[in-house]
Amino acid sequence: MGSLKPVQNLPETSQTLSKYEDRPGQMETFLAYTNNNFSWPPSMPEYIRRYCFHQITGTGSNIDVQSGRDIIFFYNALKRGEFLGHENDWVTVYNQEIKAYGKEYSDDELNHIFKEMPGAIQLPVNQKSLPRSKKRKMVTTKRVIDNGCDYKSRVGVRRPEEPELVALINYNLYDRYDNHKKYECVIDTGAPSTIFPFQIKRTLGDEGWNLRPIAGSGYGGGVTEIHANKMFEVHLSDRCNWTKWVPAKITVCDQKPGDEVEHALIGNDVTDQLAYAHEPNRPIKFLDSTDEEKLTQFLSTCN
Repeated sequence: MGSLKPVQNLPETSQTLSKYEDRPGQMETFLAYTNNNFSWPPSMPEYIRRYCFHQITGTGSNIDVQSGRDIIFFYNALKRGEFLGHENDWVTVYNQEIKAYGKEYSDDELNHIFKEMPGAIQLPVNQKSLPRSKKRKMVTTKRVIDNGCDYKSRVGVRRPEEPELVALINYNLYDRYDNHKKYECVIDTGAPSTIFPFQIKRTLGDEGWNLRPIAGSGYGGGVTEIHANKMFEVHLSDRCNWTKWVPAKITVCDQKPGDEVEHALIGNDVTDQLAYAHEPNRPIKFLDSTDEEKLTQFLSTCN
């Protein structure tokens, strides 16, 4: 779906933009935010082009639209040679203005900056430094297909400071903004981190996300990801029990991931904090706090 390699810079027409469009009117919306003579900056990777198109024309927030425009601004400035002398720097862009040069921000630094410049973008002048996600190996798909529920899970996601607002996936999520695309929520022992559909961000809002696009790797490779820069909380459920809430810096895929992504993956960043049991030929059973205490007592007696 995407490539890290720059592609040829040609004037855009309705025909060339139509490959990104999935509903009527998106091209017109995109060109209204750019101009009718728009062309993609030549060094802009294809996966970032697609990401910007859907950030600007999708169903996200005004900050999502702003991020798409700011990324295009960055690549146009790169094309014009405006970063001469800053070849090893990262550039902070906000409201289509260059705000700072320097090192890549830590998550804590980003959270501080976002209080003053919500949704600001930081990208590297040296495009070889563009980040990629850790590789995910989807190891549960066959089990999900074969017996339907062995590794499927319900999940709730919230912000620690807003415990009453919970984004819920009840085994399956149907994204009404993407032709009711179906996502199955599964436990993935091959995923180092948890990734959800964009609907989780829609529900929980703009705070806590680094809107710099990240290239996916492994399962969903080529799909752009948005990573959290602060902790969210996640809990899981089988048909009986809900686990405790555990912290995780989660990820969401972009607004239109296509056929490459069909699952919400609960990765090891969450499961390593939880106790659960799996009997042969039986679904996973999550343990509540009482069960965890009993398991701890039992394991203490084992040699």
